[in-house]
Amino acid sequence: MRRELQAVACVGCLAALSFPAPAASAARASAERSTAQSRQACRVVALKPSVVQGTVRATAVRSGCADQARLRVRIKVAVSGPDRVVKSGSQIIGNGRITAKTACTSTPRRYYAVALDAQGRAGQSRSIKLACGRPAAGGGFASTPETAVVTLTNRARAGNGCRPLVHDAKLHLAAERHSADMSRNNYFSHTSRDGRTFGQRIKATGFVFRQAGENIAKGQPSAAAVVKAWLDSPGHRANIMNCAFTHIGVGHHAKGPTWTQDFGTR
Repeated sequence: MRRELQAVACVGCLAALSFPAPAASAARASAERSTAQSRQACRVVALKPSVVQGTVRATAVRSGCADQARLRVRIKVAVSGPDRVVKSGSQIIGNGRITAKTACTSTPRRYYAVALDAQGRAGQSRSIKLACGRPAAGGGFASTPETAVVTLTNRARAGNGCRPLVHDAKLHLAAERHSADMSRNNYFSHTSRDGRTFGQRIKATGFVFRQAGENIAKGQPSAAAVVKAWLDSPGHRANIMNCAFTHIGVGHHAKGPTWTQDFGTR
């Protein structure tokens, strides 16, 4: 039977949960919402690119919008001179997400994503250096802090007799998206702003699991600090020391800073 484990960490407090996250009730739109309020709620966000199955992928998200508009996503490479668009895509949508993908090269390049809708709303992700062919310790898709969290987590597991976790690109995507969403929308929860549980977010990336868990934290300035905070909390430590887990994904967002660890057993 699949089980979902949870643990929560925050600045100044720690809490651990061992039951599935409750599904959030569906948001109900108010009939009296003004046009100005609707426009203010409409947002366009670009998610940080990642490597999935040998391709660089970037996603644009449009949410809280009452109208339909053409949403564009562009994958850009930072170079000397004007940055170059290597792939773009567009679709007319109300609320939702679109993804563009391009071939990943063995030469490291610094990618970022740009999102833009026809109403002039725009968003840009932070950049990340990505490469394929000979993955680094973090899988070739992770930032330095994210890779450091994996290393420190596996070091702690080794002391408990557990095998090292594999940093998986799909779990990384689920974790990175959640850290970014919590940071940008100023909330702290295992339940996403759109009501999804961490299990549902992991499934959305295509990672099939028999057991899953999640740790989140906010405010710790470094990989060492956040792993220590998790290890000092029984609920978080239980996830890290669960020898049944085989894979991990770590997402870090500088604002907060905000951290997510997603664990899985295939």
